[in-house]
Amino acid sequence: MIEDNSLQTFFAILTGVVIMVIMAAFIIAIVILHRQRQIKNRHKIQIIKADFKNTILNAEKEIRENTLHYVSQELHDNIGQLLSLTKLVLNNSDPASVFEGKKLINQIIKEVRSLSRSINKDYINDVQFESFLEEELGKVQKSGFCEVAFINEGEPIDFVGGDKKLVLIRLVQECLNNAIKHASPTLISIELKNFGDKLLLCIDDNGDGFDVANVSQGLGLRNINARVEAIGGKVKIDSELGKGTRIEIELENDK
Repeated sequence: MIEDNSLQTFFAILTGVVIMVIMAAFIIAIVILHRQRQIKNRHKIQIIKADFKNTILNAEKEIRENTLHYVSQELHDNIGQLLSLTKLVLNNSDPASVFEGKKLINQIIKEVRSLSRSINKDYINDVQFESFLEEELGKVQKSGFCEVAFINEGEPIDFVGGDKKLVLIRLVQECLNNAIKHASPTLISIELKNFGDKLLLCIDDNGDGFDVANVSQGLGLRNINARVEAIGGKVKIDSELGKGTRIEIELENDK
C-alpha cells in the first residue's frame, strides 16, 4: 500500500515537472517568436522610412529640374521675346513708342520676379497648395496648349511638415506633363476638396485616354502609385481610349 502511494506521488511529481517543462518551452517559444516579429517589424519600418525619404528626395530633385526647365523655356520664349520687342519699340524716339517701351519693361520685371520666386527653394514651403495648383494650370493656359479649369471646395489646406505637399506638388506636375505629352486634351481640370478629415485631389483631362490594363511604362503610373502610398494615401486611375483620364488621390488630413 505504501509502495502504491509512493509510486502515485512519484508519477504526480513527474507529471508536474513535465507540464512545467512544456509550459516553460511554450513560453520560451512565444518569447522567441515575439522577438522575431519585433525584429521583422523594425526592419519593415526601416524600409518604409527609407522608401519615404527616397521619395521625398526624388520629388525635391524632380521639382528643381522641372522648375529649371520651365525657367529656361520662359527666358527663351517669353522674356527673351519681350526684350527683343522692347528693343525694337525703343528704337523709335516718338513719345508713343517710349510709353509702350516702359509698359513692356514693367511686364518684363513682373515676369522676372515670378521666375525668381519659383526658383527660390523656400517657395515650396511658403506657397499655398491651392495657389500652386492655380499657377500650374495658369502655365498650361498661358502656353496655349489647352483650356484649364480649377475647382476648389472646403477649408484652406494646411500641411504639417510639408512632406505631403512636396510629394503632391511633384505628382501634379507629373500628371500634367503626362497629359500634355501623351493625351492631346482640349481641357485639363483639377478638383480639390477638403472634407476636414480627408483630402481629395482629382486631375482630369478629356484627351486620348489609354487602356489601364495594358498601360505603357512611359506614363509613369507605377511611380504615381508608389508615391501616393509613400505618403499614406490611395490613388485611383480611370481611363479609356478616346474618353480621357481621371486620377483621384485621397489622403488623410494632417492632425
